[in-house]
Amino acid sequence: MKKSKIGIVSTLFLDNKISKISVSSDYVNAIEKAAGLPLIIPITSNLENIDSYIDLCDGFLFTGGIDINPYFYKKNPHKELGEFNSKLDLFQLSLMQNIISSKKPFLAICRGIQILNVACGGTLYQDFSEVPNNTIQHYQKSARYEFIHPINIKTDSLLYNLFGESLYVNSFHHQCINQLGDNLSISAIAPDNIIEAIELNNYTFGIGIQWHPEMMLINNNKMLPLFSKLISTSLKN
Repeated sequence: MKKSKIGIVSTLFLDNKISKISVSSDYVNAIEKAAGLPLIIPITSNLENIDSYIDLCDGFLFTGGIDINPYFYKKNPHKELGEFNSKLDLFQLSLMQNIISSKKPFLAICRGIQILNVACGGTLYQDFSEVPNNTIQHYQKSARYEFIHPINIKTDSLLYNLFGESLYVNSFHHQCINQLGDNLSISAIAPDNIIEAIELNNYTFGIGIQWHPEMMLINNNKMLPLFSKLISTSLKN
């Protein structure tokens, strides 16, 4: 039986001043649980390899990680801006733009939703201290698989077809979407109106979400439809 090859986009971090490429095993486990074949895409300065990665994979999964350099969305750095890596940003933004051009399916998680928005010309709040009327906790202290707050899902979205009008999610972020990028629609919001999910218009499966469904899969299969839909759409592509 043919399996859908899903490119999991890695991240960079410093370990004793040594730059290392990593992917949480939770993402790998989620793709395997949904009957896909996970392939790890390394971060590289050689942007010419991007087309080869796109040809190699049927679909893509963008993962969580550090902040995005506000240079890429034309904003000055906020005092609460966290760690960023411009090499990582440049590669992921270029990859996202090329994936969109290819029309291949993708799911973009946490930092991934922010990469999607910036790649489409949108901007970010660099910290929740910038956000008016932010009233709920968005960086939970409980276990990563625990849910913390509900989201309200728009009825005309792909997300609604998977989960209905509401869903409880976990939360591990201090940045969020400010101005929405081009050709994107909001598909879910938190109770304090923070954008929790976006979708590319007129696209088979191009979704960005702010929570971590791969972590919640540790506890139960509530989030499995997200990964299963990515896999099934990728097989048809």
